[in-house]
Amino acid sequence: MAEYGMIVDLNKCIRCRTCYVARKIEHNIPAHPRDNEHPYEYYRLRYVEWEWGKYPNTRRAFIPISCMQCGNPPYIKSCPIGAIIKRNDGIIAIKKGVCTGCGVCTTACPYGALYITSDGKADVCDFYTERLSAGLPPKCVEVCNAGARIFGNLDDSKSEIAILTESGKAKPLLLKEVTRTRVFYVPSPNEPDWSKLRSDESFMQTLDKRNRDLPPIQKEEAS
Repeated sequence: MAEYGMIVDLNKCIRCRTCYVARKIEHNIPAHPRDNEHPYEYYRLRYVEWEWGKYPNTRRAFIPISCMQCGNPPYIKSCPIGAIIKRNDGIIAIKKGVCTGCGVCTTACPYGALYITSDGKADVCDFYTERLSAGLPPKCVEVCNAGARIFGNLDDSKSEIAILTESGKAKPLLLKEVTRTRVFYVPSPNEPDWSKLRSDESFMQTLDKRNRDLPPIQKEEAS
């Protein structure tokens, strides 16, 4: 069975956010009124942006973050009712009929990739499993006009994604106890030393802002 993976080439990415919009449309992720306390929205993909360096040698880094499809996802063991599983093809999925929306997984994921939807269930990027079953690529890959997203079978040594990862040109973003991912990046000159991002204060502070995401609409209304 194929082991799917994705690469984001940050040298080609033009920061147009088309992939962000595509994921919201494809999965019917609702918009939400924002306020000062909760300035963000529901999404399967977000962007971590920060500035680094000193004038006149400053840079603005921009990294799209979604589920990394970790080999050892810390949030699976954190789920108290076993609502998060790894499918036979390795893709992380959530059993919506089991999930109670407790939110434990959202704090266990070091990338802030999980969130609670408007129906009170956890959600995470699953590589568009419905499209994969139909023989189609992920929507975010299909609509990327810059060709910055590459999707394929990591087990196929002749595939572009396998060649880039095996060569080391495409690199994982490893945080905390995560030792393997199936989402990779080709770093650009705009990012600091990629191997030291996990200890980069500016990056980690910006990444942690995910904790301010919106609570479920229904729970807000009920309160």
